[in-house]
Amino acid sequence: MPAYSVFIHSSGTSPALWTHVPATVTAGTTPWFPPNLGYAPLAPVPRGLHLTADDDARHLAHLLPADATSVRIFGHSYGGLVALKLARLLTIPVESLFLLEPVLFGALTQVLARHPEAAAEVASFADQTWFLNDEALGGTAQWLEMFVDYWNRPGSWARMPAAMQAAQLALGWKIYQEVRSVFYDPAPFAHWATTVPLTVAYGEKTTLAARAMALELLAVNPHARALVLPGVGHMAIAVKPQVVFAAMEAAL
Repeated sequence: MPAYSVFIHSSGTSPALWTHVPATVTAGTTPWFPPNLGYAPLAPVPRGLHLTADDDARHLAHLLPADATSVRIFGHSYGGLVALKLARLLTIPVESLFLLEPVLFGALTQVLARHPEAAAEVASFADQTWFLNDEALGGTAQWLEMFVDYWNRPGSWARMPAAMQAAQLALGWKIYQEVRSVFYDPAPFAHWATTVPLTVAYGEKTTLAARAMALELLAVNPHARALVLPGVGHMAIAVKPQVVFAAMEAAL
């Protein structure tokens, strides 16, 4: 009776994000690395088509192999929000959730009074009308520069090789849809209380907003395990994957 370990990738990455997940993490299960909508090998999302994290969750639920009897779900960033939604859609048991810096900006904007240190970061996006709402600019090089530099560090987009910039531009519209989805999802943190065994991991050097979102999700799930990943930021899974894999092994 096959159980699956489902790995959901973040915005602007791909299933290859999880390529080197060790067998110790997936032991006793069949690992599955599906693409979100718009990512290879699927067709790109055409500019003008509007999608949300709910669409990605339904897409993954539809693709899940029919022989799956239970799942463990892992998600990074945008993939963390999709993971939460997928867990609610499935009719088979969800054995565990491992969320690496899930992004729930819509929920965070409702409780910013508790996180004044993160308010300026959130405002840097939420107060930019063009960044969230200008469809002509959404997913363009100007837009991607702001997105990439926030999650990495200033100048990251400019330093990116031309081929990598081109790959991001090809995904730009879908990434724009994902960012809009995490900002405009109206569900408060309390909506994401779950009885599923849950681990929430975040980097010691991550953004203030990412840390606040992790702490709020932990607060509504008192049974959850918190893991602070030493010396890494939001993109730890791409930059120092062994730190993340060690956390996954600890959680299991």
